Amino acid sequence: MKKLLATIGALVLTVTFATPSQSAGVKYSVYQKTLATYSGSATGLSSVQKAQVRATVEANPNADKFICTGIRYFDQPMSVNIMVRKRAKAACEYAKQLNPELSTWFQNKPTQARSYAGKVLLTVKSPDMREEANELSLDADICKLQEDSRVRSPGDLVVDYTGEAEIRGRYRGNSTAFPFAPTALPVTGAIDVALVYVDWEDNPGTAAGYEYYQEQVKFFEDFYWMVSEHKLDMRIHSSEDWFRIPGSYEELSLTFEEEAQRGEAPRKQVFYDAAVGASDPEFDFTGIEIVFFAIPTGKSVFFHGGPHEFNFDWNGFLDTDERAIYDTTTPGDWFLNSGGDEPPWVNYVHEVGHMIGIPHQANEDAKNESRLWIQNPLNGYDIMANQGGASRTMTSWLRWLAGWLDDDQVVCATKESITEEYFELHPINEVNGDVESLVIKLSGTEAVVVESRRFDPAFDRKSKNSKNGLLVYTVDATKASAQGNQALLSPRDITQYIEERYWRSGHELDAMFFQGDSVVIDGLKIEAYSIGKDSDVVKVSKVSG
Repeated sequence: MKKLLATIGALVLTVTFATPSQSAGVKYSVYQKTLATYSGSATGLSSVQKAQVRATVEANPNADKFICTGIRYFDQPMSVNIMVRKRAKAACEYAKQLNPELSTWFQNKPTQARSYAGKVLLTVKSPDMREEANELSLDADICKLQEDSRVRSPGDLVVDYTGEAEIRGRYRGNSTAFPFAPTALPVTGAIDVALVYVDWEDNPGTAAGYEYYQEQVKFFEDFYWMVSEHKLDMRIHSSEDWFRIPGSYEELSLTFEEEAQRGEAPRKQVFYDAAVGASDPEFDFTGIEIVFFAIPTGKSVFFHGGPHEFNFDWNGFLDTDERAIYDTTTPGDWFLNSGGDEPPWVNYVHEVGHMIGIPHQANEDAKNESRLWIQNPLNGYDIMANQGGASRTMTSWLRWLAGWLDDDQVVCATKESITEEYFELHPINEVNGDVESLVIKLSGTEAVVVESRRFDPAFDRKSKNSKNGLLVYTVDATKASAQGNQALLSPRDITQYIEERYWRSGHELDAMFFQGDSVVIDGLKIEAYSIGKDSDVVKVSKVSG
């Protein structure tokens, strides 16, 4: 897999080394790679070094300058110049062989960084198209696909249920395309969320357990503050201590079937009644819209994901003295015993997403399908598709649909309007970023979306796979929630997984676009022209055939 380049040492060398003069007024983006160590006094390229040069050329298809610098340690004799210069020459000659259009230049320079002595630094320059980016930008409304699925059609009346207690039987489901379908909860403003601690004599809560859930709910709060572009504030109200439920925890344990959100689930209601009965005398549920019950982490109580309800889809509720509450989730073993791979806060984010109107991204029509690109076509790259994925975020399409991204943060184009265009995108987790999404309308019901991704240490799970680059996916407005209406595209092969190990899987879809990667869809070539420090440039052009 291609690596995003530029080590600190290489950057230092760039400052030290002169390069050929540039055309006046032309700005360049720079990509660098240091070749592997040479053997002895060898000046030819090894197979490994050839592969590195080839990868560098392929990662920079739009480059017009390719500079090879042989490096000698500053106090080595001048005779070493001849050796490192020959190495640089061989590298540039091979690059020219691979791409005859390149303007190549080889040289030798001294360094005080001993680790670079004897090596060759490749410096590749491509015209920086940022100043020309986003010149094509149509009215955003053109790209707002209208949902035309099994649950709603274009022109259907959209009812705003915000503020009602429950809307089961009246609400059609979370929308996958425009217009957004509000639930009983707001998608902007503030939501009051209760974190209520309950335990049992034979499964007691601890001070450490209390703090654990405080950390989890802080992740949840921070996540929605970020993903909503500071438009949705989750106001947390925590009980001061654990409330004791009478009897044994085993009397309230739930199997997967007993956690079911639809059909009959009487044991689940028994837990809700017990938890409310233990907490309601002391905890004030006035104004509370969502309830999370925190249970001790030591023993298995709920054997799967844990019980949850939505204001529009429920078969249990919380009957408090203050009001009936229909939005709740309590993480079970799936989140409490996952070794940290899938902590409770991702459960909070995912289930609350549905409560406020964000659609499910896995394809439940194909839940027994083993091919991930069909069963979960956003697998690993969206928290509404896979809570255990390495990238814990939401796509720019979902953010735009919810009204969290403003229209001026989305560049709209149509397939017909494209000739050869450049678009600059800022990472989607950058709050109040400039343009964060490119939406190209392909038809009345389909679009392709491009967005910039970066590993986010605040939320993402650590991964050996780079998450810095572009993500490209299609949106199908004919598919409803839980039908996989967003599907990733890959610059390689979407059917070939990458290794991504966590407690319930060992792989995910190979979908990141690194510099030079491209894909063709519906007569358009979408290319990661450059991956920068703070933004990326996408090149989109028509292709024939």
